[in-house]
Amino acid sequence: MRIFLGDHASSTYARSIYRDSHEAEEREIVLRNLADDDTVLECGAGLGLVTILCCRKIGSDRVHTLEANPALESVLRKNFALNHVSPDLQIKLVALEEGEEDFYVDEKFVTSSRFGSDEDVGRQQQKVPAVSLQKLLDSIRPTFLIMDIEGAEVDLADSSLNLSTVRKLCIEMHPQIVGNEAITRVVARLVEQGFTWQLRESKQDVLFFSRAA
Repeated sequence: MRIFLGDHASSTYARSIYRDSHEAEEREIVLRNLADDDTVLECGAGLGLVTILCCRKIGSDRVHTLEANPALESVLRKNFALNHVSPDLQIKLVALEEGEEDFYVDEKFVTSSRFGSDEDVGRQQQKVPAVSLQKLLDSIRPTFLIMDIEGAEVDLADSSLNLSTVRKLCIEMHPQIVGNEAITRVVARLVEQGFTWQLRESKQDVLFFSRAA
């Protein structure tokens, strides 16, 4: 896999790319559990490592990915071209409702989030287009949902969401942003919908859930 870092090449997070530890937990889980007949919806593409892995395994036409940070679009497209993949990419924030949402762009791109605070330093608040998660689920009908969206995974606890097509979920949880109670509500809601938390497949804050078709 070839990765272009652009302006992020000199950041401390670049070291994790050079060490091959960036998103290692997600990549390991996805590689083991992604099947040839899966359709992927990835929320939070980042630099595209997990996206590229999915495309190589099941083909670009079965991979749909979204990234809220506009500053990452050119990097993502460059990385896809370098690796000869062409997933469906949307530069939009995933939310419960469509419209516009506040998004806080951090110099440390991996911590950019829709959640901000009065203590934020070095973050730029901007409005970005938001797409409804339910609309994505209904149109794409994914079987494998991948999420790394810096706390916005709490939307999965919403009782209005219909995850009927999804059989597998790989989610990075962010209790440091939203708190343990919010994460507990997400897990409880997923279990309520028939998902099993696969402890042996999960790695640190990256949890894997599955259910029978």
